[in-house]
Amino acid sequence: MLMPSPPLPTLVHDPARLDALAALKLLDTAPEEDFDDIVQLAALVCDVPVALVSLVAGDRQWFKARVGFPPCETSLNASVCAYTLAEPDVLTIPDLTADPRTRDNPLVTGEPFIRFYAGAPLHAPDGQVLGSLCVIDHKPRAQGLTAKQADGLRRLSRQVTTVLRERQLNREMRATRDALHLSEERLNFAFAAAGSLGWWDWDIPADRLYAGEQFARMFSVDPVKAAQGAPLSAFVDGIHPDDRGWVGERIQHSLDTAGEFSEEYRLCRADGAVSWVHARGRCFHDAGGKPVRFPGVVLDVTAHREADAARLASEARLRTVMETVPVGILLAEAPSGRILMGNGRLAEFLGHETLYASSSNAYGGFVAFHGDGRPVDGHEYPLAQITSGTCKRASLEVQYQRPDGERRWIAIAGEAIDDEQGATVGAVVAVSDIEDRKAAEAHQDILNRELSHRLKNTLTLVQSIASQTLRNAPSLTAARDALAARLIVLGKAHDILLAGQTDSASVDQVVQEAVSLHDDTGRRFRITGPSLLIGPSAALSLGLMLHELATNAQKYGALSVPAGWVSIGWTVEGEGAEAVFQLDWQEQGGPPVTAPTRTGFGSRLIQRGLAGGDVSLRYHSEGVHCSLSAPLAGLRVDVQPAALPCPASALLRQIEGLHERRMAGSS
Repeated sequence: MLMPSPPLPTLVHDPARLDALAALKLLDTAPEEDFDDIVQLAALVCDVPVALVSLVAGDRQWFKARVGFPPCETSLNASVCAYTLAEPDVLTIPDLTADPRTRDNPLVTGEPFIRFYAGAPLHAPDGQVLGSLCVIDHKPRAQGLTAKQADGLRRLSRQVTTVLRERQLNREMRATRDALHLSEERLNFAFAAAGSLGWWDWDIPADRLYAGEQFARMFSVDPVKAAQGAPLSAFVDGIHPDDRGWVGERIQHSLDTAGEFSEEYRLCRADGAVSWVHARGRCFHDAGGKPVRFPGVVLDVTAHREADAARLASEARLRTVMETVPVGILLAEAPSGRILMGNGRLAEFLGHETLYASSSNAYGGFVAFHGDGRPVDGHEYPLAQITSGTCKRASLEVQYQRPDGERRWIAIAGEAIDDEQGATVGAVVAVSDIEDRKAAEAHQDILNRELSHRLKNTLTLVQSIASQTLRNAPSLTAARDALAARLIVLGKAHDILLAGQTDSASVDQVVQEAVSLHDDTGRRFRITGPSLLIGPSAALSLGLMLHELATNAQKYGALSVPAGWVSIGWTVEGEGAEAVFQLDWQEQGGPPVTAPTRTGFGSRLIQRGLAGGDVSLRYHSEGVHCSLSAPLAGLRVDVQPAALPCPASALLRQIEGLHERRMAGSS
């Protein structure tokens, strides 16, 4: 069963709030640029299609400014902004269909099917809440706004209050100017201003300045004395010390020329506070050209000044945001395509100040290239496409050429700025440096090709090992055991290569892993040698050779008896290009061995598998002694399988031949 929607906050019908809203005379007024700019910025900051300045009246909600939402008002039963009235801060509803306050809202259940809402309360200059500055999306946002977006919405809502205050002050100023135009006569002028403005009338020959109560209080003079007339100096003392000099000069100029006086300056109040006033008057001369009267009015414009300061601070904050974002920002107007501004980060990316082009044709001044080396034409840039009306959004990745000739990859993404009718009036473009990303992609491509090459080599070697093992094994069980052992050694050699920081392997690790399967006591092998790195092909071949020697020793040699052991040592003789790698395998403590009657495979395997080195394989009575020497430079170079002097299939055939000879020798 559907639960009824919660009632609207009582503030909706609060008389004081409604009176404040009515006093502003905003409802049903024409669009104003200041409010339109705020909703455009809110939509951009929060990345949403809809933004509204919503005023909640007693029977409806009316939109002073809107973007992405055609209706100018809705009934209260369709209002989400009404719930914002009671909120001290931004109200966020991630999914309007899931919130009991809004799930039955006609704008949620029907067109335009809104799903996400965030609204910041809007306050009148007197503090009464009027409605909200809200942003809306047609998709739910589980995470709501980011902290920066919420802060931007909050700041823009305060900017609405600032605009309202300035609007109110401007209305008062216009009323004052209209009153001043009624007459230039002193009495009519002062009378029109009395009650709302401070007024004065200076009798110059007598140096008596008569003023109303408001004027007297502004200048910290006793209202009674001001009404009776006091010397000009009594009022001048109320002017801020830093302004007295130039204000006196402007008054003297009016006296000399019988001209108007219209200036803004500061006053020092009796309580120490500083206020701003706008004073306007005119000096009148007699028939002889001497100054006789100087009437005028003064208006306290402190609030207006503060509003200006707040607006300037807001603009400064916006500029700060523009300069601190990690991307370059470019703004242009449409349809001319004239570039209006670009931030400092953009200049860093491009290597020069932003080009202030007069039209989209001028974008040819940017020098960039596509991935295939083709120059980028001016009309291809996203900014040119959007401002010319070709599209609303565009993006491009190019290699940009800086003035010093350096080329760097940049990503350009642009989006149109539309007015309420959907016409493109401008464009904003973000430019980011993607040089590191492109370099990483190129490096990844190299790694992928290298991995493919290695995988093909490994599969070829595994295929050869399996083929030769099955072909020469006396039984299926023997084939399985031999194949498993050989593949384990091959896998361990690959592990060593993959675990390293370079495309090479340590001889010590290769030896340890190759013989580890045959070390049943942990003391069967005595391994010595310096730290040395060899290439992938040499590492795989050396691992397989040592495994075959250890397998034969386990079956027929030193490792076949409990007391037998093997000494493995290697050295490097010579330096530079003449350096030679020397490895010795010496079995001891095993049964007597005899030399085979024909040339064994071991010597050919080692000599061909390790860069064409020399081998010596001797069968002493105390055990087999295998000595290998090869150019060190050859061991450190990885070669393609087709270039190996001993293909994998031949290598395995010779290994099987060595098995047969060991068996013949033992018999």
